[in-house]
Amino acid sequence: MNRQLFNDYYLRKAIITGVILVVCSCIISQVMMQLGGGLRDEPLDLSDQVPEDFEGGEIVFENGFPPFISSAGAFMPEKLVFNFGLFSGGLIMIFLSFELFHRTKPNGRKREFSNVVALVTGIIIGFSMIQIVAYPFNTDIMLHIFWAMNIFWGAQVWIASLTYARGEIDSEIEWKGWEIHKVRWAIFAIAIISFQSMTILTALSMLVESAIFEWTLTFAAQAMMLTFIPTLDSTPSAD
Repeated sequence: MNRQLFNDYYLRKAIITGVILVVCSCIISQVMMQLGGGLRDEPLDLSDQVPEDFEGGEIVFENGFPPFISSAGAFMPEKLVFNFGLFSGGLIMIFLSFELFHRTKPNGRKREFSNVVALVTGIIIGFSMIQIVAYPFNTDIMLHIFWAMNIFWGAQVWIASLTYARGEIDSEIEWKGWEIHKVRWAIFAIAIISFQSMTILTALSMLVESAIFEWTLTFAAQAMMLTFIPTLDSTPSAD
């Protein structure tokens, strides 16, 4: 019995649409924020939003909004672009998680379990993308951090678990001469390095450098989604 929800042609379109939505909305909204000026360039003190027992005790951005992706979700008009892209991308991520789960039929309990983990983390990522637009970092910093961390951790687990679950299924698939499962493990390594670097640099108050690795982590997750394109038929089904 075929458990696919949609054929290859439409899944291909959904993957490309989701990636374009997320990547373009992040880049466009960030450019708008960087050029917006005004309050965006003024010192920002969010210490009043931090619980007394929070490590560090205060959150102050002396040079205005740091170039993190979600900094563009604070003020209009870039907030509109950011919210639309992340909300829509989150919905598509949830849909794709179910679709990939149905299409991944691995042998062995470990790979089956890994497939379930990929489904759960994919849903968490998508739901967190939807939620983060409701909690801008300049007004709800703690909830914003909570949903952002769900996305960051979820992305790493999702990449690793789905790569392992599909290890045998896509063992003969290549992209430009590269074995696709090796490409996925390379993407996972980039995600891990990016997250660790982002965390360390944030602790050292090197926010611009930290933001760079946040972007690479985001691009890694989107690249992982694109690795499914070579496994799909690009022509419409006759059914």
